[in-house]
Amino acid sequence: DALVEKVLAGVKELTVGMPDDNCQITPVISGSSADFIEELVTDAKEKGATFLTEYKREGNLIWPVLLDHVRPDMRVAWEEPFGPVLPIMRVSSAEEAVQHANKNR
Repeated sequence: DALVEKVLAGVKELTVGMPDDNCQITPVISGSSADFIEELVTDAKEKGATFLTEYKREGNLIWPVLLDHVRPDMRVAWEEPFGPVLPIMRVSSAEEAVQHANKNR
């Protein structure tokens, strides 16, 4: 829980906008990339992930999304979003974390 709070605090400090404005989070490369990211986020929401930040999108610009309680049945647990989405999977031991990581293709 303490780590999640620290990560959340950092995410909330990120600036979002256009590259010319020196923002840290800028638009993804294409509409199809933004759509793919939205599919992953929607899947996580439908399957019960906890949203620690609100999902917000304007065109190709997606605000940082911090997802907690991500489970292996969620696409975001396995598929790289290539965007500002950070899934947190809670495990009970280092062994469980390694087992999960080793299942990745």
